[in-house]
Amino acid sequence: MSTEIQSGAKGRLRRLARRFGVAAVAAVTVTALATPAWALPDFADGKMNSVIRGAGSDTTYFAMQAMDAVFNSSPGCDLVVPPAVPQFTCLPDSPTTVLTENYDHEVGLSQFPQGSGAGLRQLCQQNDGLAGVSPLSYARSSSAVSSIPSQCNAGDQLRYVGWAKDAIGIAKWLGGASGPVTNLTHAQLQEIFRDVSGDGCAEDWGDFGGTAGTPIIVHGIQTSSGTYATITSFLGGDVNACVAATGGQVLFENDCTEINALSAAAKGASLWPLSFGKYSTGAANCTDAATDLISVGGIAAAPTTIQNGTYQYNRTLYNVYRRGGPGWIEGYIGENGYICKPNATHSKKTGDTNPGIANPNVDRNWGLAVDKVITDAGFVKVNPTGNKCNFVNFN
Repeated sequence: MSTEIQSGAKGRLRRLARRFGVAAVAAVTVTALATPAWALPDFADGKMNSVIRGAGSDTTYFAMQAMDAVFNSSPGCDLVVPPAVPQFTCLPDSPTTVLTENYDHEVGLSQFPQGSGAGLRQLCQQNDGLAGVSPLSYARSSSAVSSIPSQCNAGDQLRYVGWAKDAIGIAKWLGGASGPVTNLTHAQLQEIFRDVSGDGCAEDWGDFGGTAGTPIIVHGIQTSSGTYATITSFLGGDVNACVAATGGQVLFENDCTEINALSAAAKGASLWPLSFGKYSTGAANCTDAATDLISVGGIAAAPTTIQNGTYQYNRTLYNVYRRGGPGWIEGYIGENGYICKPNATHSKKTGDTNPGIANPNVDRNWGLAVDKVITDAGFVKVNPTGNKCNFVNFN
């Protein structure tokens, strides 16, 4: 894990508050916070410690950029103002200093996305001391622990913190052979994408409720992505297995642009898996007028069916860090940190009736600001109330 010591060059002249503390936890699921809401954590030392860098997943890149913006702008201690020194250190607290947000004014930063697997490899390679590895605090991952890359070994004590839920939707293009199809079963999707029967990848839409005489065109996903790893896990084998045989393309995850550019007939015969969050917000460039998501086993992907687990292909989105590393990293993305802690332990404006700790120097409800990042990305909270996250350890 990162022992990053770079100081952020960004700050504000006056910010009020702190980040919530973290204690060691051994269980798989977190249901309570580790320290009282009014106590500063051990790592809140009154100075900006580090840039907290995340890398990896494309699916969560923009959401974590938005989360970085919320975290970076949240209130903390009153800072020494240049030219006074030492700069970016805290002045003594006042009775109205907010002690619940980014107290030391650490800086969250999301590196360019290269896929979930790439971020995890980077995190583990750094832990192994490999020369030339870019500094990293945590990895963004949209795939489960079961798909962890081989570069992560017994020496990598990792914690996967689930901070949001998403799903893999199955997209079809309207106006063609797939038009009448509104539902496919898990077994049918396995046959279409993997040829589990062994009789060849060629499948006819007519056999699945579509227009007879039109072969299904299967499109795939680049193999470094969490979306590829997740749907491959759900279907029990390589989701790209039938791409070449059906005339499809292996595409960059969650971007419908190349399928949109096909002929009307080819689009209408196409099928492709992608992130529900990216699809529902329009970030995948699939319009409601041109596409639709097919239900799986009679259940449509929706926030309610994703959160309660009734939609079959739902997944958890993770931030992954090395256990035992610098506390300020956990204070942002850890299981009891800024993103994960209950709204009741964030600060809010005086008079706000939502959960939170009222303070006259706070201009918004910061717990709701975290929630908004999740919902604006088309994702769903892991836990509807209380602590927002769960976690699982690797090693």
